[in-house]
Amino acid sequence: MASRASKKDHAYKLIRQSIISGELRPGDILNIANLSQKYSLGITPVREALIVLESEGLVDSLPRTGFIITSVTIQDILETFHLRTILEVEAIGLAVARIADEDIRALEANNSTEMQLGQATNGNRRTQAYELNRDFHLIIARASGNRRLASLVEQFLDEMERMLAVDPYIADPEQHLDILRGLKTKQKEAAQSAMKKHLDHTRSRIINRF
Repeated sequence: MASRASKKDHAYKLIRQSIISGELRPGDILNIANLSQKYSLGITPVREALIVLESEGLVDSLPRTGFIITSVTIQDILETFHLRTILEVEAIGLAVARIADEDIRALEANNSTEMQLGQATNGNRRTQAYELNRDFHLIIARASGNRRLASLVEQFLDEMERMLAVDPYIADPEQHLDILRGLKTKQKEAAQSAMKKHLDHTRSRIINRF
């Protein structure tokens, strides 16, 4: 029998993913009873999950109504990219001297798949592109050797999925290739410059669509 905590965690993951992926959109009203039925969950774990999501800023409570999904603002985008740039430029600077050959091979395989995906037209393309982009950045962050730094990068990547939903590229194989070159040649400044340029371009594309 699942514990109360595990039921809450399960409800949290399901609802959060529906918000992040865009299945549940900004402005949607979330009724606890409806969500309970939708996900075949109890009322209590759904309510507790929504309280956690409210603390994360993904929903706001509406007295006697339920919860409403919050919107992503330009300020959210600017703040998140500012922090990602600080973290990921530092991470790749550390990774240049530490990255293992197997991580380089993983990045090369990731980049190759990104390039192939660029010509794909199936409905799963966006999900695949997001996962490839997330993996690419996490491999580098973890190669920094700083676990807390990598954890923060992962947190921001997860928070940004809603923002990246409006980016027509998501995974950017050409710019990722520039980053990869800097790592392979162990040129710290080139790798950091490529990472900063990549994040700046992504931020600009997303802002231009708001």
